[in-house]
Amino acid sequence: MAYLKLIRSNNLLIMAVTMFLVRYYLIMPPLGMVEVNLQSSLADFSLLVLAMILMSAGGYIINDIFDMDIDSINRAGGPIVGNLVSLRLAKNLYWFSNLAAFLIMVYLSIRMANWQLLLIMVMLGGLLWFYSERYKRQMLVGNLVVAFVTSAGITMVWLFEFFQLQQDAAVFVQATRVMPLMSGLVFAYVLFSFLSTIIREIVKDIQDMEGDRRFGCRTFPIVYGEITGRNLAAGLLIILIIMIGFWQYILFLKDMKAAFMVLFLALGVGLAALVRLSFANKSEHYSTVSALLKLLMLAGILSIVFLNY
Repeated sequence: MAYLKLIRSNNLLIMAVTMFLVRYYLIMPPLGMVEVNLQSSLADFSLLVLAMILMSAGGYIINDIFDMDIDSINRAGGPIVGNLVSLRLAKNLYWFSNLAAFLIMVYLSIRMANWQLLLIMVMLGGLLWFYSERYKRQMLVGNLVVAFVTSAGITMVWLFEFFQLQQDAAVFVQATRVMPLMSGLVFAYVLFSFLSTIIREIVKDIQDMEGDRRFGCRTFPIVYGEITGRNLAAGLLIILIIMIGFWQYILFLKDMKAAFMVLFLALGVGLAALVRLSFANKSEHYSTVSALLKLLMLAGILSIVFLNY
């Protein structure tokens, strides 16, 4: 159980499910409209997902290693590393997960005769290291890094298929007819993931102000105060709610009524989070907002299943 908590197994499961949903509901149907099959095999794609999971698990582990002192204050029950999992074992797990992810991507790069995804994966792994070691202590930089890496899972699915399509010139030309549709859909959900993650990270920064301040972190709420941090999160959440409403409007015009209706769940959760955030002044209030924001992200991703073309 301690190891599952260390690698945030629930978050990793959500990432894996999201990547498969993007493959089979955002990319495959538009390609089918022009009679083009997915060019990447299920086995290769599953390896990509596994590599992303391993890299993300390593990110969670190294974050807990660097945050042992902070978590002794901010986390109920104390830190996982040094308490439930030894520091030495945590470090070994970190290096193992990243090495395994790297080797998987080397194999896929050889299979695809394309090394760009490997370079992207190395960059993401490096960002997670520097986030834990440095960026999370800098105002908004850490929030942007986490949001970028989180949304990268969706982008990687699209890039993986895009590079595979390029292997056959005739297939690629055929696929270009639906490239704007696929790219637009992917961008919409990348933006949703990016913005919702930033909001949640700011809320978590407010919740963790006590421990962060004691150990010299310069997060936005510490620099500008809890109220300003709360207002920033609320303002971004309002923008996200407006975006969800606009996306619903687009779906309604395209007669995608099932996805349109599902997004009412996301809209409702977003409004509930906004109300709770507006009156939050205790750690448990922000914890509730954070849980609602995670539910909002799940509801938004769920709408992918109900898209029809």
